Amino acid sequence: MIPNSFPIGPLTIHIYGLIIAIAILLGWTIAKKRALSYKIKADLFDDPLLLLPFIFGIVGGRLYHVIDKWDFYSQNPNQIFAITNGGLGIFGALAGVFIGFWFVAKIKKVDFLKLLDLISPALILGQAIGRIGNFINQEGFGPPTNLPWGVAIDPAHRPGQYLFSTHFHPTFFYEAILEVLAFIVLIKMSSKLKLPGQTFGLYLVLYALSRAVAEYWRIDTAKIGEIKVAYILAFLSLIFGIYLVKRREN
Repeated sequence: MIPNSFPIGPLTIHIYGLIIAIAILLGWTIAKKRALSYKIKADLFDDPLLLLPFIFGIVGGRLYHVIDKWDFYSQNPNQIFAITNGGLGIFGALAGVFIGFWFVAKIKKVDFLKLLDLISPALILGQAIGRIGNFINQEGFGPPTNLPWGVAIDPAHRPGQYLFSTHFHPTFFYEAILEVLAFIVLIKMSSKLKLPGQTFGLYLVLYALSRAVAEYWRIDTAKIGEIKVAYILAFLSLIFGIYLVKRREN
């Protein structure tokens, strides 16, 4: 097993946080390099205001995760803010990021949809990298499998009915692969989608499909009755994304 952290002198480096930092840095670099193609000044990405999407994303992601795992956190409230141990719900994180960029667009007087178009490829690539954190934290896995790429999961992280299984579907890697492919499609298609919001709409469509495919195998996500919450949110994202891609300029 890869350790969750390692020491460097007096500091402890948490691998989950390091992966998130790499994802953010790479996404920031890609978005900044592509800014002028959307008639957005590249120096926007050097503005301290860019901390807003980051902060809102962390808060939203953690809030979603805590609500999702409330049975645990209600009994261990001291762990609610222990974010270094992992635990960010992607739907909550995305909602926070979008809210943060809405504030940036308003303050800087930038077209919000164009800004979302610009960040969409960088965002989904960052999500793909972030999925590696699921492997580190032993989360986001599927049912037992004998396939050669099955991953070993610590017994402490297994649902009761799978306690004696050893290897599981790495659904986090399935999703990561689909998101890398989505990144390539978005980069290729972004120059052809001229109406503000269309690239972002395509991002929503591709992410919804990627998540739905991976969710088919996942066994550790929240449900409402017999329906997985992620399916509901992915479906809503898909519908809104199709609307943005298909809409016509007035």
